[in-house]
Amino acid sequence: MSIHARQLDYDYVYPRKIDFVQIIEDIKDYAGTYSVISEVLGTGWSTLQRWRKGAEPGFTSGTGLLMVHAQICGPELTQQRVEEAEI
Repeated sequence: MSIHARQLDYDYVYPRKIDFVQIIEDIKDYAGTYSVISEVLGTGWSTLQRWRKGAEPGFTSGTGLLMVHAQICGPELTQQRVEEAEI
C-alpha cells in the first residue's frame, strides 16, 4: 500500500513554526538572565544569541527550550505560545 501526497492530511504534515525568540524572552523574564538558559540547555552563548536573532534551534534544542519554558514559566503559558504559533 503506497501513500501519495494528495492523500495526506496536511494539518499533520506541516508543523507549527514556534516563535523561539518569544520563548527565550519569556524564560529570561522569569529566570533573570540569558546565561541561565545557556547553562540549563548546555548550549554556548553564541548559539543562544543566534536563536535570539531568529535562527531556528534544532529539534532537540527546541524541545529543550519548550521543556525549560514549561518548568520556569508554567505549562499554561507554554501551551499558549505553541497554540499561537504560525502553521
